[in-house]
Amino acid sequence: MKGYDALIATSKVPKEVAQVGIWGRKSKGSRRNHWSFRLENNHKLKKITIDHGVLIYSLMFTYEDGKGCLHDSEKAGGWKGGDHLCEVTFDSGEEIIGITGTVDVSTGDYPGYTIIASLSFITNKRTHGPFGQTTGTPFAVPWNKGSFAGFYGLAGYYIDGIGIFLKASQETARVGLWGTESSAGPQYRWSFCLEKNHKLTKITIDHGDMISSLMFTSEDCMGSVQVSNKAGGYNDGSTISEVNLTWDEEIIEISGTYSDSSGTYGGKTISSLSFVTNKRSHGPFGCETGTRFLVPWSKGSFAGFYGIASYYVEGIGVYLRATT
Repeated sequence: MKGYDALIATSKVPKEVAQVGIWGRKSKGSRRNHWSFRLENNHKLKKITIDHGVLIYSLMFTYEDGKGCLHDSEKAGGWKGGDHLCEVTFDSGEEIIGITGTVDVSTGDYPGYTIIASLSFITNKRTHGPFGQTTGTPFAVPWNKGSFAGFYGLAGYYIDGIGIFLKASQETARVGLWGTESSAGPQYRWSFCLEKNHKLTKITIDHGDMISSLMFTSEDCMGSVQVSNKAGGYNDGSTISEVNLTWDEEIIEISGTYSDSSGTYGGKTISSLSFVTNKRSHGPFGCETGTRFLVPWSKGSFAGFYGIASYYVEGIGVYLRATT
């Protein structure tokens, strides 16, 4: 058994994971271009082998099973080899809690492909990388310790796209935060999580140069409407906008920026937000300044938002349900 089929066959995991991504090439491609590495509950990732030059050529993963035996996955990508072979070896107690990287277009023998140009792996102990060349459009995705369940993506001559499997403990996975990095007190934390029989129908955004507040309206199958508490808004913005979602419209991606707020209330703040659905893109709301972020996910995953807020919305993350 070769390639994609072997990789899937060695990854027997219950349907308890959410798919986050893809960054890089998003088109489905042929079956042989798809790759997947998933950890079972009693498995631990021990090593990542990265073949790279000015871009990421291939990835291979080594994991330890419940009996202490080591196993190598099939190689993802690598139809063309790179200049450097690097290994990330994880210590006892070390676990991936985020990745960063860049998306660019290939040059050389096989030019014009959207590819992953660089990757870094962030753990609870350190940052490994970057591997490759940090050119193109950056991306960054953090998650909670204990959530990591594997990677997936598209590959051919190179690693064309990468996404993450996250465990959906207690029915949802938490992806983020983007924005503030401080650990604010409980009075500044906000959360909106959809009940299973509810659908998000409206987002109300108070904004100016920053996102001042967010409020969410949902509806159950009987037509009963619920309006969330307002997140943020100690300091009102200059404009109130509404995103109204049709009955068959669902959020599948958010993007935005965060930067240091100006004026009396300093600190990192969400400066802009856009909401992408299976139908259209809503936004941007606010002012697109500072560091960009983007996180897509599988249709059927969206379960809500959470974050940190006071005078403004200082941080935002996403709740996702398991789909795989």
